[in-house]
Amino acid sequence: MNKLKILIMIKKFAEKYPKHKFKVDMITAIEEFADIQYWYNDGDIREIIKKIKFKPDFIFHYDVGWGNLYAPNITGLDQIDIPKGCFVNDIHCSKKNRIKYFDKNKIDLIFATYKEPFLKAFPQYEKKHRWMPFSINPDIIKDWKLKKNIDFCLMGQVYYKDVKNSPKRKPPKGRYEFREAVLNRMKKKKGFVFNPHPGHLASPSKTLIVNESYARELNRSKIFFTCGGVFQYAVAKFFEAPGCRTLLLAKPNNDIRELGFKDGENFVACNKFNFYDKAKYYINHSEERERITNNGYDFIHRYHTNSVRAQQFIKYVEDFLETRR
Repeated sequence: MNKLKILIMIKKFAEKYPKHKFKVDMITAIEEFADIQYWYNDGDIREIIKKIKFKPDFIFHYDVGWGNLYAPNITGLDQIDIPKGCFVNDIHCSKKNRIKYFDKNKIDLIFATYKEPFLKAFPQYEKKHRWMPFSINPDIIKDWKLKKNIDFCLMGQVYYKDVKNSPKRKPPKGRYEFREAVLNRMKKKKGFVFNPHPGHLASPSKTLIVNESYARELNRSKIFFTCGGVFQYAVAKFFEAPGCRTLLLAKPNNDIRELGFKDGENFVACNKFNFYDKAKYYINHSEERERITNNGYDFIHRYHTNSVRAQQFIKYVEDFLETRR
């Protein structure tokens, strides 16, 4: 069977903003299973296809949110009969503009990192929605075999007025209520480390805790806290922490439950009221902690790698093209 020919329209944002390299890794993993042609610049799709001399079976336009920060501005999509899909990450970003984009460009499939939040925000596109959750690059998110010299770790966005080196635009108070509670309770506890979010638009730097240095920090930690915030997103940290063989203590949501996260088996579910007692319990019961940690590692590396996700993407496209035929 011939491989699908897919035109992917995406910007080279990982070079400028290394915080987001993991998103590009998800996309480039598709290369193993399809014949891929990339397009990085603004333009009209009809002229683009003429220039590249590549006749795609499917066109995939990356996320146009945040003012086309991650994807080029492409016109004329409504004027071609080639099936097309787009990617959506931050559902809370520019809802009206997204609807306008879906409809104006006659988008056939909408690949979203989240399921329940997407269907809640855009119920009218349920038939077009295809779930493409975050996944991991096992060359980076892995067991680095480092000494576990951090007991408790928190990284990422959190509202906290005294944190230095935080992103210029701090999330509003209450967006990450669980993380706020963790930081406020744990900040003076021995063995706790907090690394603030580096900033979405942070430039490349040797001191930036992203990609390999981020994975190594996770791997050094016995316990890692996170949540999906007020939007109930299955954020990448849910996959990255256990993927680095670290025990995940997290406030769960329906998306991660459906994805196979099971309390007491491959992660530990908690909330802002009981996380401290659970953290103390698991730091003092190494055998149970390591059992769940190892289960979580195996679970992520079996079901949630970029290769697995790429194959799911291809299956979505093939099934759609088959029904279209």
